Amino acid sequence: MKPIYLQDLLPFMKGKVIVGETNPLIRHVIKIPKYSLLKDHTLYFHTKGILSLKTSNHFKQLTIITSKPDLLRNAGRNVTIVLVKNVRMAYWRFVDFYRNTLKIPFVAITGTCGKTTTKEMISWIFSHKFNVYKTIRNENDPSRHLDYLLGIKQSDDLAVMETAVAVPGHLKRAYQYFKPHVGILTSIGIDHLNGFPDLDSYINEKLSIFSLIDSKGTIVVNGDDDHVRKIDLKKMNKKIVTFGMNNIADFKIGKIMYGENKMKFHLIHSQNSYIFEVPGLGKHNVYNATAAIAAAYQLGMSIESAGKRLASFPLLPRHVEIVRGINGSTLIDDTWSSNPTSIESSLDVLTNVAKGNKKIAVFGDIKYLGDKTSEIHKLVGDIVAKEEIDYLLTIGNEAELIGLQAIKNGMDSKKILHCQDPKKAFEFLSDTADEDSIILIKTSMYQSYKKFVNSLRVN
Repeated sequence: MKPIYLQDLLPFMKGKVIVGETNPLIRHVIKIPKYSLLKDHTLYFHTKGILSLKTSNHFKQLTIITSKPDLLRNAGRNVTIVLVKNVRMAYWRFVDFYRNTLKIPFVAITGTCGKTTTKEMISWIFSHKFNVYKTIRNENDPSRHLDYLLGIKQSDDLAVMETAVAVPGHLKRAYQYFKPHVGILTSIGIDHLNGFPDLDSYINEKLSIFSLIDSKGTIVVNGDDDHVRKIDLKKMNKKIVTFGMNNIADFKIGKIMYGENKMKFHLIHSQNSYIFEVPGLGKHNVYNATAAIAAAYQLGMSIESAGKRLASFPLLPRHVEIVRGINGSTLIDDTWSSNPTSIESSLDVLTNVAKGNKKIAVFGDIKYLGDKTSEIHKLVGDIVAKEEIDYLLTIGNEAELIGLQAIKNGMDSKKILHCQDPKKAFEFLSDTADEDSIILIKTSMYQSYKKFVNSLRVN
């Protein structure tokens, strides 16, 4: 973080030094009471419980923000104690103060699918000329927001943050930290229902992006999403940019063509037409690319430059990754995450890659669905039954419902094999797969069967 002095913070936190040095230097901030996180010149927000500082005397200087100084024990000369009325309010005032010291543009991305890919695409577009700071892989838990905010360096030119939603209020909290200039909503599907009372609550949490973005900011949103289409975007008192295949989209996706492990697509903006290529397969990949181009354009990058830069975008592992498989087969490794929206996308890729060859789909349990677990797995069974799949393999107790529902929808039971564990699935594929087989592996990140997938991959 950028070093700051306590006296610069006190007016904002409405605090008063009652013990120790009056203006210590602060180089680190924590809100979790773990001694392993303490360093010299740490600012710590003490919210509850007795805090013993006996073992902290080897640090040069520590600053404690508290509303109950009587709960602090063994404070030495190296400790500064700041009294505030409300520690949580003081914490958010600090966050607000520190965020306002960062003058670079922020982009925040949310959505059921495509967050990580879109984040990486935007970062790739700008990284050849600018220093881009971004969240790590898919590590987007709210507990990391403070560390991400403090991790931005003075040399960084752009921050691109992936903001996940697992419970109500997550998006609001993320936007308190990052105050994005550009917010992106990639899609709204079904995921993380275990943290919400119902599906509507999950949908409303995603849609809260429209109220959270500042009036001076820009929202880049999937205009083809059914939930977004129900909203009158013209009534929003802020700039909204849509992307999609519908005719009124600001960034209109035209013809989409499958290539050799890449997608080619037409993009229309303000009566100007472009043809771009992006590595990776699937229509969803085109949507991610278009969202990234639209966001880059809001930040001053030309559409042509952004689109051309994506032609060299490095593919993300386990995101519809095409590799050689067992017995000369082709393997589609899409084990990064699993939900109905991404399953439909991966099945579309399977159909386009197969081109008449044998199609095998392997599905594991879909996690984080709460009391909707059975309902959603049956929904996937409905989706699968519409596809002309030669073999369907399911792994896990919940995934079995996918096969049973597919049978109810008319799929031949002889084409479906349920496996309690990956070993049985591997044995079947060892006997069945050949050079004419295209195998899709789709599981939840929580249950990715890494050993199983690696046994199917041929390096």
